[in-house]
Amino acid sequence: MKNRRFQIKIDGPPVKDGQISFDLLGRVLKGVQETIYYLALSDLQYDYRQRIRIPQNVKESCSIYRVVEDKGSYCLTAEIATRQQVGDIDDLGLAAKQKYLEVVHCLKNETTEALNNIIPDSNYRRKVLRSFSAYCPKSGDKWNLGIGDFDKPLMMLVPGIRKSIRSALIKPDFEHMKISGELVQLHLDENKLGLYYEPSQRVIHCTYEPDLEDFIVSNLRETIQVYGRVQMNNRGEPEKILDVLEIEEIDVSPMDISEIHVDGTVLVLENALSLPVEFDQEGQEFVLEYPEMGIVAGAENRDALFNEFCDDFYWVWQEYGNADTASMSQSALKLSQKLKEMVKEIKTA
Repeated sequence: MKNRRFQIKIDGPPVKDGQISFDLLGRVLKGVQETIYYLALSDLQYDYRQRIRIPQNVKESCSIYRVVEDKGSYCLTAEIATRQQVGDIDDLGLAAKQKYLEVVHCLKNETTEALNNIIPDSNYRRKVLRSFSAYCPKSGDKWNLGIGDFDKPLMMLVPGIRKSIRSALIKPDFEHMKISGELVQLHLDENKLGLYYEPSQRVIHCTYEPDLEDFIVSNLRETIQVYGRVQMNNRGEPEKILDVLEIEEIDVSPMDISEIHVDGTVLVLENALSLPVEFDQEGQEFVLEYPEMGIVAGAENRDALFNEFCDDFYWVWQEYGNADTASMSQSALKLSQKLKEMVKEIKTA
């Protein structure tokens, strides 16, 4: 049960010989529970509303219980509810507890950029941060709050921690990124276009420079890639492209491969491979498959895709083509022989 436990410690002048006011204690414990609930709802992608009603199954799986209190400064060992599956999440309570400690770590170390990965939905991210702010010590307070995993050093949230929370709350939701989709709308008089973005099943709009007009017109109803400053919506999804830096076509021509370059080693192939490339709009990545070797590679651009394929091919070569065949199965021996026939020469780059 230790992995379900964590500690909450309050020290400073307001704590005398283990005594603490109900007002301060209640604010901290209620706040910690509320934050855990929000993290669980974020994991479940629970439909956001201005006033969230916590579902009963989330309450049951994420409730926190007092296990023991230590003397001296007020230190409480808490335990998340027993394992329950909610939705697609096998152990919602444990997942929320672990994510809670990740958020504490980010706030303590002022690495708030990582919060976007921990809590992708910006509405829940703000909810979580505001709930933290409600029970963290303010500047001028004479007490500190420590939170950490069971039997591990606590992470101390000292007065001033709200500055980190404030900076994370007011940070605009803009990212520089590539958006790929089918060019479905075009307004030549305003230099505007609309891309159908399959992951969120919506059309994203942007303006383009006039010198790109010929390219835009010739690619109507084709899949293109737009790179620029992107405004995100409250679910962390692209909503609008504000500053377009580049627009490119999606190149899905076959990838011709005659050499495999990895870590200073070059495998020269007897016959060059010509492998089909696809673009997965849902995953927003280029995909290359080579079933004969069990290789499926995916990357955001063709250069990265080539490198991914080389890494995978080289691994297969090391495991089968360049390995001892004494203990290999019949299928592995066939693969080993095929690889040796494919590789004509091994060079050092």
